[in-house]
Amino acid sequence: MSLRHEELTPEELALQEGLDRSWAHAQKALADPVFRARLEESIDRVNRSSTTPISKEEFLAQTESLIE
Repeated sequence: MSLRHEELTPEELALQEGLDRSWAHAQKALADPVFRARLEESIDRVNRSSTTPISKEEFLAQTESLIE
């Protein structure tokens, strides 16, 4: 992908614009103290979790019955 916006194809430009919007939204959300506190609490819960990660195959086997 090109680094200069004027050199981007229409598809690349649409992707870059989407990424720019996503980044702006994330920055705004992280500036909200309530949102950031909830996010940090959630991350902390995940980090302290004793749950053992499962493989892709195990995940799919456990969710297969949901797909119909």
